[in-house]
Amino acid sequence: MNEIVEHAGEILFRHPSGFPWIIGGDGRGIVRAGNRDIDVILLGNSGAAFTESDLARLVGDRKTVRELDSVAERLVEGDLLLFARENTRMRSQGPLLLTRALCWAMVDGVPLISDDQHTLRTLARLRPDPAVLASRLTDAEITHAYGLRSVWEGVHVTGPGEWLDSWNDRAPARTVWWRPPHPGRSVDDLAEELRGAVTEALRLRTAGHQEISADLSGGLDSTTLCFFLADLGLKPHTLFLASANVANNDHRWAGRAAAELGVDHHSVPYGSVIPHLLDERTGTVATAPEGPGIANAALASVSMIEEVMKETGTTLHLNGHAGDALFGSVSTMLWSLFHSREKGRYRRTWRFRVLNRHPLGQTIRMLAERGSYLDDLRRIARHDFGVRDEGVAAYSRWVPLPKVHPALTETAREHLRRLAADAVLGERGAFSEDRTVNQILDYLVVHGNVVRRMNQAATPGGIIFDSPYLDRRVVEAALALGVGARSHQYPAKPLLAAARPPAMALDYFTRPDKGDYTAEVFAQHQAVKPVLRRLFADGSALEDLGLVSAERVLRLAERYTTSGTAYTDLDNIVIAERWLRSVGQGE
Repeated sequence: MNEIVEHAGEILFRHPSGFPWIIGGDGRGIVRAGNRDIDVILLGNSGAAFTESDLARLVGDRKTVRELDSVAERLVEGDLLLFARENTRMRSQGPLLLTRALCWAMVDGVPLISDDQHTLRTLARLRPDPAVLASRLTDAEITHAYGLRSVWEGVHVTGPGEWLDSWNDRAPARTVWWRPPHPGRSVDDLAEELRGAVTEALRLRTAGHQEISADLSGGLDSTTLCFFLADLGLKPHTLFLASANVANNDHRWAGRAAAELGVDHHSVPYGSVIPHLLDERTGTVATAPEGPGIANAALASVSMIEEVMKETGTTLHLNGHAGDALFGSVSTMLWSLFHSREKGRYRRTWRFRVLNRHPLGQTIRMLAERGSYLDDLRRIARHDFGVRDEGVAAYSRWVPLPKVHPALTETAREHLRRLAADAVLGERGAFSEDRTVNQILDYLVVHGNVVRRMNQAATPGGIIFDSPYLDRRVVEAALALGVGARSHQYPAKPLLAAARPPAMALDYFTRPDKGDYTAEVFAQHQAVKPVLRRLFADGSALEDLGLVSAERVLRLAERYTTSGTAYTDLDNIVIAERWLRSVGQGE
């Protein structure tokens, strides 16, 4: 127990037996209430919006932790965690989309629940899971079959809409309390609901913060977010990353919004992230305790944002993560439209194909796809990953084929196959019977993971990172939109456009151009290349695990390609190598 206290913090609450119940101490708020039967505790800064009397009123005379679904649904958002106890049973629950997530592992024969995977790793002396590490060298995290796996062997993670049910010293059981709504409502029906949901999500997150900041990229999600903040009477310090591409007009739209809102606007070169990416601490266990992944660039931006916003005194930085998935187009949308009962669906499908220049044969194969979620996993479990891009024909897949860089070995590919086979036998299936809803939720898990990992990389006691678009109320309103309405993408993101604050002009949503940041991807790779050469010159830790060929990494790094994705894959391999070495060095 002394070792647990040493790594996790002070004892906050004790069980009636006298043994510690909750151990922590990261300075976040605590609210406690209950009755004769159950004891309920909220931990997190978002709890500033609630008092003990609020919690006691919501708990009422409930007698078991299973009866707390509606209470948890109402309260557990932002960075809040809920723990409830009755006799020898406990309920542990985090936010719906994992912006703060719970996990558990066996420590000396006893199940220990934590919101920090690395604490469990330290206490149980766990090693990195080579299979999960192999998946982090690809884009496999975009589907929950891969994304809901801990990089530490023996650590089990919760998924969206799940809470942990613990009895005595038994291993916790995952209990599902939330399911996505049916996608069948109209824009007009949902606009006011979404407007209220975003407003309440922002009220909750900004409570208790004297100064806040937000991204203002010129894109729709961050711009709408800033107008919503203004609608609440809040003036954030805003941040814009300026592209070196003179044809990128995002700066005009961001500048216009900043002027209309009258905010303290900070514009810095997009390339200012690169020194932070090259910093030797970025991507190590110290700043990425959950391992490398597709959030690497976002993690590098954390210290940059802290540096830029230091003088403002901000304690909360909001971003637009998840907006594209919630309100824009996703690849399965065309399949869902074609197979719906929407009027004119065939004509609209054809028009969409023509406008987006989808090859006819591939489009037909995509629309004819009838396989299930498990079918796609079985397909991956026997695939050789020789094809990097299946094109439009794969757009309707429940689980797309991971894009495997040529530097990855056959051992790494076998790990990917095994994880897919394990998922076939696992308890989690598809998030929804609707392909589009399932894909959106897959993306939301990615964004929840990114926001959580940004906070892990942040300076303790400093700026908190969050996205109101990951709030349950916002998510439910967006997921309820019918595919016919979702596929009408003019104005862009039609539901968000309809719900925008009155002060925001519609032409933000009808702009004919969109920012392009391909040049920044190439610049980033050129900056990372010397690090790559140094790390892989004499073998590598990843090679020692059998996951990559150092010789192939070096050779392919020198090959020119017009694909920004190929360069990003190499950069991610560099971060993964840096991370694995930090594990071997004891951090």
